[in-house]
Amino acid sequence: MKKFFLLVCFVSSLFAVGTKISHIPAAKTVFIDLDESVCDEACLASYLQNNEIFSFLSKYHGAVEDEEIKNRYIYFQALFRIVSDESMSIKVAILVPQKSIRRYAITTVNSIVAYMLSKNHDFEVSVFNSVDEEESSIKEAIEEIKRQNHQYVIAPVTIKGAQELVKYSQNLLIYIPTLHLNEFNNLNSNIIFGGIDYEEQVSRLLKYSNSKVSLFWDGSLLGENLNEIIKKQVPHIGYEQAIDNSKVNFKRIFKDNNKLNNSSIFLNTPLVRTSLIASQLRFYEREPYSLLSTQINYNPLILTLTQFEDREKLYIANSIGKTSTKLEEINALFGHNIVYDWVNYSASIGVDYIYTRHLLPTENQEFREKIEDNQVIYDISIVKPKRYKFEKELF
Repeated sequence: MKKFFLLVCFVSSLFAVGTKISHIPAAKTVFIDLDESVCDEACLASYLQNNEIFSFLSKYHGAVEDEEIKNRYIYFQALFRIVSDESMSIKVAILVPQKSIRRYAITTVNSIVAYMLSKNHDFEVSVFNSVDEEESSIKEAIEEIKRQNHQYVIAPVTIKGAQELVKYSQNLLIYIPTLHLNEFNNLNSNIIFGGIDYEEQVSRLLKYSNSKVSLFWDGSLLGENLNEIIKKQVPHIGYEQAIDNSKVNFKRIFKDNNKLNNSSIFLNTPLVRTSLIASQLRFYEREPYSLLSTQINYNPLILTLTQFEDREKLYIANSIGKTSTKLEEINALFGHNIVYDWVNYSASIGVDYIYTRHLLPTENQEFREKIEDNQVIYDISIVKPKRYKFEKELF
């Protein structure tokens, strides 16, 4: 396991947010290498090539001569404000299986740091990169977390990682932003789930369907899981089709396919493929009753990737609620948002819960979502992508 800390503290300075100057102290960070293995320049270059940024930062050393590697480190040094270790107070650990969750390895950490930056307190965020979700990797990461005297852990893991966490999570409060309680059977009372409820989202979307239901999916695990959720709630599926590679023959799928006419079509596909399906339906003059999608297509890019006529019958379920302008702006400084990305939004809810319920209970909660029976409860709204923005449906 590659183990390191992302330590963040405050210094006295002005931190600009939007057009107003705010007295939010800037962050300093330090990555501490706890792995005794030596990493030469080829090793560092490999980390960069594989986008394993945390491993790269934890293993970087002053003897590096390669100018490109040096420049990449300088870039991340500025991004994370890397400095030497300092004494800290408020502590939160993040367990990151970098190869399993890929881009969320960085954005989840950034969301948590952004939340902490919005609070006027010294804090420490320690990142433990388990690399993968094998039992030995998770066990080693948890043991290191306990050795560093952490009590609160945010762990963006898959079901595989969660199954391993259960075995070694005693004496820790663990928040999993990526999974819903109904996806997991073995529950420990000290594990809280922050995933959205796809089953309830599908149930709400079915209010905009008729009795003729069709499915498109992309062949991914999430797409297949959504298919199964829909099939549990719909007695008969009239048509289903995988769009799982770039060589799909759209003419064969859509031309003269009357099964798609007057059909409520669930699009269990990511944004680009959803946009392609919507455009092909109109190009081949298919007339669906409605187009339906869960959280996976709640993204403003759909307004530019599709023509309005393509998405006129599209309904999207959304569980992301309101956030403060300050929190949105600090997240924007890290190059991402919590307004449209539900994993980052969920991670923010998790750190808010830990911060206001356990670390500083005198502080007011930032988010209104409640936690009941170890699960974050989200409101669900149905939105339509209009010409220029999303608009909420009335029922």
